[in-house]
Amino acid sequence: MENKIDPSFRILRRRSSASERAKEMEAINCIVSGKNVLITGGAAGLGNAFLNHFLKHGANKIIILDIDAETSKRIALGIEKSCGEKKVHFIHTDVSNHKQVAEAFKEASSLLGNIDIVINNAGVLDERRWEKEIAVNIGGMVGTAMLAMKYMSRDTGGNGGILVNVSQHMDIRNTAQLPVYSATKQAVIGLSQSLSDPYHYEKTGVTVITLCPGLTETALTIDSPNRLLSRVMKADFVKNLEQFSIQTPYVVAQGLMTILRIGECGSIWVIESGRAPYEVYVPNPRTLRRHYKNNFPHVETKVTRGRAIREVCDSTRTDLMSCA
Repeated sequence: MENKIDPSFRILRRRSSASERAKEMEAINCIVSGKNVLITGGAAGLGNAFLNHFLKHGANKIIILDIDAETSKRIALGIEKSCGEKKVHFIHTDVSNHKQVAEAFKEASSLLGNIDIVINNAGVLDERRWEKEIAVNIGGMVGTAMLAMKYMSRDTGGNGGILVNVSQHMDIRNTAQLPVYSATKQAVIGLSQSLSDPYHYEKTGVTVITLCPGLTETALTIDSPNRLLSRVMKADFVKNLEQFSIQTPYVVAQGLMTILRIGECGSIWVIESGRAPYEVYVPNPRTLRRHYKNNFPHVETKVTRGRAIREVCDSTRTDLMSCA
């Protein structure tokens, strides 16, 4: 992927003025207002925060796919009472069951007419039941992504749209207690990179973006120490978590609205520590090669397009520029 601004990342740091914020709100409304949105895992945590922000910015109708029927129905009913119309529809779905997901998309398409934005968010963390973890976090993610492409694709009668696949921002040096969960979240990067290739985009008109939230205050995070492979791991895992700042789902959802405004097809975005989102790039494998000379790592420097690049980098950079 071509580096357009900086070879490592693009970050939105400067605090904006009131007029700039108003312009950004207007720009976000232009993208979201009147659009039909489908969110997997929308009953709680990040999914629920995404739901509220889409409503705030004028989304037309929103479909929630979730396995938690009671909570989802309560949310939909509450929004209907406050808005005076049925803007949110709930479809009971286990995303690990592809047949259910396919039927849910068919029902959603019937209810909405067309789907404009899909937030592929549903996920679980339970290392003790890693088969389920893989089924939801990879099987469910892939199934939802494929159906989103099918229903939004211009070459199958859709209008194009936006697909956001939710991964995770984590430091690979601190994932010893989460081997399966880490693997499933890294798989999302590969899925998005493939689906965002011009080969697909030129046919479908679907912009594929990857969102990688950092440590976020959700039920999944709070309960994670109790869902490790072994109780012995709990103390070390909690100690690792204490090194990081935790953010609210609200901040992540707010950041996603900005990403929808400026994110390009194939872009990968991180939101961590409650800060503004920043874009990261999948590094060129050549920059990760390690050479040895006399049994010692040897660093070579080459100049490409006027920039010096390190031919051999520290192995800690192999986490997709901090975004695996």
